[in-house]
Amino acid sequence: MPIEKAFAIHADARDIYAAIERDLGDAAEHAGDMFEIVRRDPPRSLELRVTIGGVPCWLTYLLEEKPDHTEVAARLTPFGWKYTFFRIMTFGMRDQGYEIALVEALANLKAEVEGTEIEVLEEDDSIPSIDSPSPQRGEGAGG
Repeated sequence: MPIEKAFAIHADARDIYAAIERDLGDAAEHAGDMFEIVRRDPPRSLELRVTIGGVPCWLTYLLEEKPDHTEVAARLTPFGWKYTFFRIMTFGMRDQGYEIALVEALANLKAEVEGTEIEVLEEDDSIPSIDSPSPQRGEGAGG
């Protein structure tokens, strides 16, 4: 089952495509084991076969230039017996890990191309639990 996410990146499609190619070049020592380039269509698309957590996946980047940005869509399609078994065991309800990986990849690409930093939640920044005091609920307030 394909998982697709898209980001608007304020840069030319050629610059974005070049950044993807640089990232692949930096990871060249893992080529064959972790990824394989299947098809290139600069600067419109790039298709890869990647391995995430031991699960083979097809990863496709599609770049579409708009008047003020480039839309970068990434489609991840896990396949194989490990993924099939995982889907059966989780009743097809647990693809969040793949979604997070896809969003992180696009966020990193956007930050690299636009020259911005991405905000990462630190352990202290986590979402407060129900039991922790909050501005809406004073300490000791309750039913």
